[in-house]
Amino acid sequence: MVTEEGGLDTEDGSPDAPDRGHRMDEGLRWFADFIFRPFLWFFGKLHISPNFITILATAVAMFSGYLLAVKKVPLAAVFFTLSGILDLVDGYVAKKLDKVTVFGSFLDSFSDRIADAAIYLGLMVYYLKLQEGIYAGLAIVILVASFLISYLRARAEALGLECKSGLMARAPRFLALGVGLFFNGLSPWILKIVMWVVAALLLETLAERFIFVWRNLEA
Repeated sequence: MVTEEGGLDTEDGSPDAPDRGHRMDEGLRWFADFIFRPFLWFFGKLHISPNFITILATAVAMFSGYLLAVKKVPLAAVFFTLSGILDLVDGYVAKKLDKVTVFGSFLDSFSDRIADAAIYLGLMVYYLKLQEGIYAGLAIVILVASFLISYLRARAEALGLECKSGLMARAPRFLALGVGLFFNGLSPWILKIVMWVVAALLLETLAERFIFVWRNLEA
């Protein structure tokens, strides 16, 4: 499975060793793979098309966004986690069944953007209903920053650069938001704090990737 996140980069910008953001992202992916290995094995045995699993993951994420919009946060957290598991599964199945394709990679990346939009728009509606406009706006900031990071990487790769630096790749973003959603019932401030942290680190990642491209193209 090819996603928009993760990557190899050194502190001086050369693509020879993993940078801090990539190491954290890869570590989280390894941990998730270890924890959810029974699910991966199960879907691998079913021989379901990885593209179908990708579409299913997107549909589940969209339903999670809907649940957020109607203020059913605990249930939204469950479906959000399920969408993440399915997002892991499609890549595992594609490799296991030797069905890794260029279109599958494109579909995975495209589906990730739809899933992100559904979740953050759901959060926006959720906070609008609570009449907390600042957090509705923050959800939009997170969504736009996420899309810009993805676009920046795509444009950089079209220019022959691997642009994968920064701390807030998709895996840590997913984990952080999942924690916020699950513990929102204990205190609404947990999710709010998570959103501020995610927004700040997304802006850091966007700036770091922009500077990386600028330095390499100006060199």
